Amino acid sequence: MSGKYEYAVLTIIAIIALSGYRYASAQGQTGLISANSDRNSLEEVRAKKRALLLVFRSGVIDTEDNERAVIELALKADPQIKRYRLTYDLIAQILNKYINKYKIITAAAHLSHAHYIIFFSLLEYRRILNATYPYGELFVIVMGDPSVQQPPRVVWKSKKVQWAGDAVRDLIKEFRILRREE
Repeated sequence: MSGKYEYAVLTIIAIIALSGYRYASAQGQTGLISANSDRNSLEEVRAKKRALLLVFRSGVIDTEDNERAVIELALKADPQIKRYRLTYDLIAQILNKYINKYKIITAAAHLSHAHYIIFFSLLEYRRILNATYPYGELFVIVMGDPSVQQPPRVVWKSKKVQWAGDAVRDLIKEFRILRREE
């Protein structure tokens, strides 16, 4: 009888430990990305000032290497063409409030002047109560450095497909965490 009792106790302990691990994993996935995270770190843009904002709707995304396709689209895009003006203006308005308050970022007019790109990949528009909401993913792409043979790369990506306003607010939260701004 004591063998069955020990087995039952060990089973209960294993279930509790496994559910605790799953809860911790789920909690880590729902929150913001830490500024110290290896994958989604804005540490590389801390000292960089000039950012270029781009909003484009991508036609086809390579599911195996989504970041490469996003980088190629951003590098080939003409920043002067503002097809998705509603989405661009929404993101720019939120970013401009942050820029005016902290004076840390300046806008770049051309790709050659930018240190990094804030790229919103527009996936769809949702209509809710006679209002249009743009949904997609937000990326921060650091420009490459040819002298060190370092290609452009994505250093931050929104956690999920979300409304453009929420995505840019998450990015600003990450900037504020990184720069210890109040």
